[in-house]
Amino acid sequence: MKNPTHASELMYLRGDPTESATGEADVFAKACEANGVTFLCPDPGTPGPRPRSLLAATAAVTTLFDERADTYVFARSTGVRVVLGALAAWLRQHPNRPAPVAAMVLLAPVTASLGAGAALGRFAAPSADELSALRVPTLLVADADDRTGARDTAEALHAVMPASVLVEEHVTRPGRAHAVWERATAFFSDASGTEFGRLRGPQLEVGCHEARELRLLPDVTTEAADILVSAYGRLSHPRDTHVRRMVDHPGLLVWARSGGRLVGCSHIRADGKWGACGTVPEYRGYGIGLRLARLGLRRLPAQFVEVGRNTPHGLRLVLGCGFRPLHEESAVRDILRSAVRREIEPLGVDALGFVYRRKREGGRDTGPLRLCLHHPRLSCG
Repeated sequence: MKNPTHASELMYLRGDPTESATGEADVFAKACEANGVTFLCPDPGTPGPRPRSLLAATAAVTTLFDERADTYVFARSTGVRVVLGALAAWLRQHPNRPAPVAAMVLLAPVTASLGAGAALGRFAAPSADELSALRVPTLLVADADDRTGARDTAEALHAVMPASVLVEEHVTRPGRAHAVWERATAFFSDASGTEFGRLRGPQLEVGCHEARELRLLPDVTTEAADILVSAYGRLSHPRDTHVRRMVDHPGLLVWARSGGRLVGCSHIRADGKWGACGTVPEYRGYGIGLRLARLGLRRLPAQFVEVGRNTPHGLRLVLGCGFRPLHEESAVRDILRSAVRREIEPLGVDALGFVYRRKREGGRDTGPLRLCLHHPRLSCG
């Protein structure tokens, strides 16, 4: 089986996580799953001062942009500010490359002024000149029921974004999530000249096994361990360590099969630590890891994960399903002392959070790591 040259993906940003939920994330996630589209749902907020929160959210979204994929964006409210800032930051970093976004739907936008932008370094809000240089097809939707001034923002964006279309619709009333999905996919199809979300990739069966079940399924644990060793290469624990962790400790193995063959798996400990996750090589690029992560999050909602600073694919996976990098050293130490029982060596803090290293089981160095936490109150599908 060959991977698609371009795997379509939808990035969904609903705005500040303190805003009331609309049900859109769940609707969009299920529709993407049914139509072969990878669904990315980063958490747009980080606890702490507002400038750092915006910096962290913008850095996370910038990390998720992938020029190898057909990425479509749906953002509402303050999520529009984050995604436009991230897109501008990405283009500043890659000035000679085309935009990594195929089309955008921006609903009830709330942004910073179109002047000099916020003082966030390379993640500053885009200027009017930067927005006018964008050639990304964009549908700007002003909510007909809005009274917050977002209509003025939509009009201002339309005035400076040459590839934008401005409409006014009722889009935030209860029960409108399915209609909003249909509106967005119709625009994406028109913009791309294809049927957005037509089914691609393998048909999968997904499910879970608890540790007590795995003790009776040695073939499954062997298959899963082989996948994990292959996925992590020289950074992997030994095969026997993976097997032991799956069967000897309370936890959950989330798996995907195609034609009866195990093609992807993820192991989650009972205390919520998301461990190894892997997919066989010929099935990579279909969003299987994200799908397994979301299934695991529904079964064990309070989860955290360590991800290598120098493993961009791993970081995209955890950010795409709503994990937040932690910025506070004390929070990282508290979690790891109780869950891993290891001390850490601080390496510093950047826009994507606190970086550290620690010893692995057996005494080997982990290399630079980040710890990311999932907040159950944020729906990610």
